[in-house]
Amino acid sequence: MKRLRLIFQLSIVAAAAFAGVRYALGKSLVSVETYCPFGGLETAWSFFTRRRFSCAAGETNLALFIALIVLTILARKAFCGWVCPAGALFEWEAKLARRVFKRRDFSGVWPVPAKVDRALKIGLRIAVLGLVLVATWKTGELVFRGYDPYYIVFSAHGHDVKAWSYLVLAALLGLGLVMPMAWCKYLCPLGAALWPASIAGRLRLARNEHHCTGCGACDKNCPQDLPVSRVKELTSGECTLCLECTAACPTPQALELRWSAVPRPKGKR
Repeated sequence: MKRLRLIFQLSIVAAAAFAGVRYALGKSLVSVETYCPFGGLETAWSFFTRRRFSCAAGETNLALFIALIVLTILARKAFCGWVCPAGALFEWEAKLARRVFKRRDFSGVWPVPAKVDRALKIGLRIAVLGLVLVATWKTGELVFRGYDPYYIVFSAHGHDVKAWSYLVLAALLGLGLVMPMAWCKYLCPLGAALWPASIAGRLRLARNEHHCTGCGACDKNCPQDLPVSRVKELTSGECTLCLECTAACPTPQALELRWSAVPRPKGKR
């Protein structure tokens, strides 16, 4: 599964780069924005209130966002761990930094206390999401373009990408060296939008206490720095089902994916 996921990531990163270059060279009418589900959320207000789309966003973006919400309810943030090109780049950077600086886990140079980590994941991302949506809905323009690492990297210097956009990208990559996956954890507006649906996601990672030895290998290899070894079932909305923990686990059947049943109201069977 680890190799399969890597193949997925490499294929999608290559496809996104190819699409961006073709559009930039005038050989295609389809830009990388067309495949971005966040564009569907950005244009949702304009579509449902004014019956028109914001800027370059369209029906495909809206359909992709709706499909992504359904996927998240079923398989949590699997999109982030398997499909998102920007997520793949930041994850690869985190793994490279871990090897170069010989770190034991993904906590980084500046380990973030649990309470602060949770506050940033919820509060900061929601603030970014709110700011982007309000600005987009008021102007009718995709104002996030110049700040979006996905668009900056894969659009091949697309519309609204300025010199300062590359400084933003460099700052995010620099931050990722000391705080691995900082963009995905604390700043990504799409991650904030998916978080409630991800908590309700049915496909979950479960730990079998009878087989688990408590070695902590799963915790050290989780890119999201989640406490896998300390819970019976991973209910965090940040789990991307990357299965790095299962690949690192030395004990067969200690960790496995389970389809969690929807809780029933009390008194009903």
